[in-house]
Amino acid sequence: MGLFKRKKKTQEPVQAFQLLNDIKLPLVPFGNNITNSDVVTICIDRVASACGKLKMRHVKKDEKGQQTEKTGDLEFALKFKPNEIMTPYQFLYKAVTLLLLNDNCFIYPLYDKSDYHLVGLYPLNPTIVEPVEFSDGSLYLKFYFQTGNSYLTPYENVIHIKRFYGKDEIFGGNSSSGSHEAILKTLKINDALLQGIEGAVYSSFQIKGLLKINGMLKETDKQKQVDEFNRLIKTALKADSSVIPIDGKADYVPLSVDPKLVDEKTLSFIQSKILDYFGVSPEIFANSYDENQFNAFYEATIEPIAIQLSEAFSLGLLTEGQLQRGEEVIFFSERLQYASWNTKVGAIEKLMGLGIMSLNESRSLLGLEPVEGGDKRLQSLNYVDASKANKYQVNEDENSSKEDTEDEQ
Repeated sequence: MGLFKRKKKTQEPVQAFQLLNDIKLPLVPFGNNITNSDVVTICIDRVASACGKLKMRHVKKDEKGQQTEKTGDLEFALKFKPNEIMTPYQFLYKAVTLLLLNDNCFIYPLYDKSDYHLVGLYPLNPTIVEPVEFSDGSLYLKFYFQTGNSYLTPYENVIHIKRFYGKDEIFGGNSSSGSHEAILKTLKINDALLQGIEGAVYSSFQIKGLLKINGMLKETDKQKQVDEFNRLIKTALKADSSVIPIDGKADYVPLSVDPKLVDEKTLSFIQSKILDYFGVSPEIFANSYDENQFNAFYEATIEPIAIQLSEAFSLGLLTEGQLQRGEEVIFFSERLQYASWNTKVGAIEKLMGLGIMSLNESRSLLGLEPVEGGDKRLQSLNYVDASKANKYQVNEDENSSKEDTEDEQ
C-alpha cells in the first residue's frame, strides 16, 4: 500500500565542516607605479639627497685654466634662489627625483619678456611630452600636464637631463615618461614576497579549526551551529576563560598552522637587484657607509649625474658666445666632507703646501668657523717651479765649486 514504504531521503547524512576565522589574504597587484615600493623611495632619496649637496656655480675659465665666479641673475639663481619656492638643495633634489622616476627631467628657464633677465628655473612634471618637428627642421616639445593644459616650446629652450639614454632618439628610457619594465618585474616579486610574509604573520595569529557537525541538517541549521559556536568563543574570550562548552552534536577539530616565511637570502637578493638599478649600495641604503664606500657611490652614481647637469645647464643657460669665452655652469662637490679626520688633515697639509687651499678653506673642511685674514693662501718653500729647477741646480753646483776652491787655497 505504500504506507510503510521507506521515504526517500531528501538530504544525505553529512559531516559538515566549517573553517572558522579564516581570513583570506589574496595578493594585491603591485601596479606600474614604482614609488609603491618603499625600497625605491629610499633609493631615490639617497641619490637625490647626495645630488642636492652639489653646489651650482656660474664660472669663467681664462686661458690659464683659472676659474672666476661670475655675478648676475644666473649666479643668484644658482647660488641662492632657483625659483620663488625652492632653495638650491630642494631644486636639485626635485630635479634628480624626477630623473630617477621618469628617466627624464625637464627644467624650464623662465625669462622676463621686457629685459630678458632670468626669473627662475622650474623643474617640470608633465604627464606626456610629445616631440614636434617642423618643416624647417626645428624641434619643439609639447608638454601635457594633469591640469589639462598643454604648452609648446623649442627644444633648445629646455634643459633636458636623461637616464638610460640609448633606445629613443630624444628621450631617456623608451619615452618621455621613462621605461620601468626592467625593474617592475623585480618590484612585483619583492611585493609578492612581502605580502606572503604579511599573510603568514596574520595567519599565525588566527584561530583556525573545523567544526564537525554530525547528522543530517539543513544549511540554515548548520549555520546556526556555527553561529552558536562563534558566540561561545566570544563569550569565553570576554570571560577570560580557556574553556568553551559544546554539546555532543558537534566536535571542534583544531588545525595546525605552520606559516612559511621567505628566507633572508632570497629577500636580500631581490632587494639588491632594486638597489643596483638605482646605483645604491646596501651601505648607502642603510646610511652606514664609510669613506671608501661613499667615494665609490659618488664616482659610480653621483658624479655622472653632476657631469650631465653641468653640460646641460651650460648649453641651456649660456649663449654660444659665452661658451666660447670660457663660461660654463659647474656643479661642485665637497667630497672630502665625507672623509675621515685623518684623510682631511692629510689633504689639508698637501693642498695648503701647494698653495691650493687657504686657511679658511681648511677650517671649513674641518667644520670650524673662518678667522680674520684666513683667506690668504700659503705655500711651502720646499717646492720649486719645474722650469727653474735646472737653474737652481746650476747655482747650487757653482756655489759648491767655489767652496771647494776656497778650501783648497
